[in-house]
Amino acid sequence: MTLQNDPFLNIANSVSNPYIEQTKRKVVGYYCTYVPEELLYAANLFPFRIRATGNEETNLADIYMVRFTCSFVRTTLDLALKGGLDFLDGYIACNSCDHCRRMFEIFHRVVYNRKDFNKKVPRFYFSVPHTITNEGFDWYKGEIRELKEELEKAFEINEISDNDLRGAIEVFNKNRNLLREIHKLRIENVPKISGTEALRISIANSSVPKDIANQELERVLNHIKKGDGIRNKSKRIMIVGSVIDNIDFIKLIEDSGATVVSDFLCFGVRNFLDDVNITAGGNPLDDISRRTYYRISCPRMMDDHLKRLEFIKTEVEKAQIDGVILQRINNCDLHGCDNMLFEHELKDLEIPVLRIDRESFLADKVRLQTRIEAFLEMISK
Repeated sequence: MTLQNDPFLNIANSVSNPYIEQTKRKVVGYYCTYVPEELLYAANLFPFRIRATGNEETNLADIYMVRFTCSFVRTTLDLALKGGLDFLDGYIACNSCDHCRRMFEIFHRVVYNRKDFNKKVPRFYFSVPHTITNEGFDWYKGEIRELKEELEKAFEINEISDNDLRGAIEVFNKNRNLLREIHKLRIENVPKISGTEALRISIANSSVPKDIANQELERVLNHIKKGDGIRNKSKRIMIVGSVIDNIDFIKLIEDSGATVVSDFLCFGVRNFLDDVNITAGGNPLDDISRRTYYRISCPRMMDDHLKRLEFIKTEVEKAQIDGVILQRINNCDLHGCDNMLFEHELKDLEIPVLRIDRESFLADKVRLQTRIEAFLEMISK
């Protein structure tokens, strides 16, 4: 069986999947990677990263959100208004960006107020600081503790114990280790998998309970190790920027004559490539908060740009990157500002850079493909 037709990876092709239907856990959806998945798992909940894979419409969402709102948020709202997220038993929002933050009210007033919807879905909101400081960590840690109490109350959990948290930590540490091993094979001189396959793995991993995901990742890892790899001498590209929740954009790049051997995405390496696991011995909830807060940041952390730049520079060298594509979803101010800085900084280091704007779903394919092909031709020369 090839990875192309792998049942686990096929989960990345749509929002619904068999594990949602079969699970005995309550499914709790969330947008942002600053939500501590280990806490949800320790509560015997199923953390599900909200996405809109396969939905290329925003007609219903446009009634409630203006067109200059990020199309990732609008496609997920559109899907929710169609009933595509009705399987959620809980919903967590945070101030990852202004667009995502607004979804907390909109889900309450619009999605869960539909005439055809009569399910009670607890909603939770917690605030994340915009800077990385000791004071910010104390704030974040306090928000996580409040979230724990709210989860216990809403889902009638007697207590999310330290032992429950330590068990979840062990599962998630293993999950990150497996993803790191897969990434090592991705950046080899002869990459063992394509960027398209790597993204499918990451999306599928975010869409099933982690104990099941670990079993599947072990199987996929063994399969990848046995493969011959990609020997077509294509240019090695790194993708940086806004969220990508479907394979179409990565596939477009690779169909244009490149191999995406690394990324800096929140459905990608940002979740696992900091080589930091949670160690045993401390207060488990504090340890979970510390890892989530201090790991590789995204542009919402305003004072951490230089650390993000250092990560990209290190990955460019380690993965032997020929060029970097900086992409952002239209109207994404956070990644727009970060990408503008990256463009100048990487060019100063003589690293070829292409900066493009796009929609969350693959629109204007011809324009994007033309620019990507021209960029790859420039690198070749």
